[in-house]
Amino acid sequence: MIILFCGIPGSGKTTISDILAARLAKIGRVKVLSSDRLRPPVYRRIFNTLESDRGKEDFLILDATFYKKEWRERVEALARDERVLTVHLECRREAALKRNQQRRPKISDRALHIVYHRMERPERPGIAIDTETTGAEAAAERIFDRVTSFEPRPEQHP
Repeated sequence: MIILFCGIPGSGKTTISDILAARLAKIGRVKVLSSDRLRPPVYRRIFNTLESDRGKEDFLILDATFYKKEWRERVEALARDERVLTVHLECRREAALKRNQQRRPKISDRALHIVYHRMERPERPGIAIDTETTGAEAAAERIFDRVTSFEPRPEQHP
C-alpha cells in the first residue's frame, strides 16, 4: 500500500508520517520517502522509486506537499494495482507559518506562501485531517485505523 501525504509545509506531514511509520512497522515492512530528507529533484526521485526501485515493503509512505494534482495522479498511475491512500493534512496558513518557525531546517516563509497559494486540494482524499484540531498522535491513529481496515486485495491471475 502507498500512503501519500499532501498538504502545505508546516501542516504536520513529516511528524505524522514518522509516527505512522513506527506504528506500521509493527505489522509490516515500511519505507518512507520524505521531501525533507531527499535531495532535489524530489518528485523525480519519488517517481523513479515508484517506477523501478520498489523494495519489498508492505507500506510506502510518501511525505511531500504534492500540491499539484498532476503529481498525485502520477503516483496513482505508477502504483498500477497497488492501493493508494491520499492523506490531506489541512491547517491555516498562519498555523503553518508558526510551526515553520520551530522546525529545523525551516523553509522560507515565501516558499510556504507560494505552496499555500498553488495548493490544488485533493477533490476526494482517502482521509482529510485538520491538524489544528487533531494532534499528531491522534491523526496517525486515524490513518493507521484506515490503512488496517482495508481488506487485502486478492491476487490477480491472468
